[in-house]
Amino acid sequence: MLTCVAFERCNLLTSLAGLSLGKFSTPRMLGFAMISVTGLLSMFVTNDVALLTVVPLTLSMSKVSGKDPYILIILETIAANIFSALTPFGNPQNLYLFSYFKLEPLQFFLIMLPFCLIGIAILFAANFLFNSGGKFKTEKIKFEVYEPRLLYSAAVVFIFNILSVLHVLDYRIALAATLIIFLIFAPRLILKADYFLLMTFVLFFLFTDSVTGISMIKSFFSSALNAKYTVLIAATGLSQIISNVPSAVLISGFTENHKELLYGVSAGGLGTLVASLASLISYKLYIRQYDASKYIKAFSALNFGALAIILIFLCLFCI
Repeated sequence: MLTCVAFERCNLLTSLAGLSLGKFSTPRMLGFAMISVTGLLSMFVTNDVALLTVVPLTLSMSKVSGKDPYILIILETIAANIFSALTPFGNPQNLYLFSYFKLEPLQFFLIMLPFCLIGIAILFAANFLFNSGGKFKTEKIKFEVYEPRLLYSAAVVFIFNILSVLHVLDYRIALAATLIIFLIFAPRLILKADYFLLMTFVLFFLFTDSVTGISMIKSFFSSALNAKYTVLIAATGLSQIISNVPSAVLISGFTENHKELLYGVSAGGLGTLVASLASLISYKLYIRQYDASKYIKAFSALNFGALAIILIFLCLFCI
């Protein structure tokens, strides 16, 4: 969280996203570029941060072009949820499940690769079909970063944290490096981390631990979630109501089917607006400037369509 805040302060993420602008004149080509940028960013700085970086840029472009960017923003949101599933640190549920089930990096990557490939294929097909027609005038954004010392220091912390997640570096070293570097170079940024989200995770962990400690409840849900398909459907369905992060925390205490749970909460990020908190970020940014009704209709159609295709693919080829 702190390194992402530092990257935003140094203008790194905006500059990286801006490299894709000013070079594409058609909505289809621009869509391809922005989907790719959003996806690549989400793999390393999480889906939330990727959307907080890319969606405002997309909205700025819409002012120049005069076009409503709702299709492009929806596809960017789907891209953030799909691409981020490929890495253990791409989203909170991955980070939790990767640690909880003590998975190896290569093992995790091989599990999630089929999901991401089918998701990417759907994304680019949707971009080709629904994001066409006319010209989309864009303005090229200059690549410019600020506070280079903070940027380089944050980059070191970022590498340390990735190595920690991948079990290459002890987490205590990464934590100590993070605190020392930020206390030296940007002590005020320490207050910018989303501590409310961290406390939410803590409360979910405490709740899950309490529930799984009740033998009758644990026996019932463990039996119900013993089948692989049941885990997939339960994780996907529950995510539509309470979002995929708490679903991952809750279901993990009742099953050993980690692959199906990973698929379920990853696919479960698609569907309703609340299925992934990242989707709510895009929605809230969009409705500041445009009407919500058109966005919700297109969002639901594209997300549930992609979800149905991915679930069929997973059931036929991955489970």
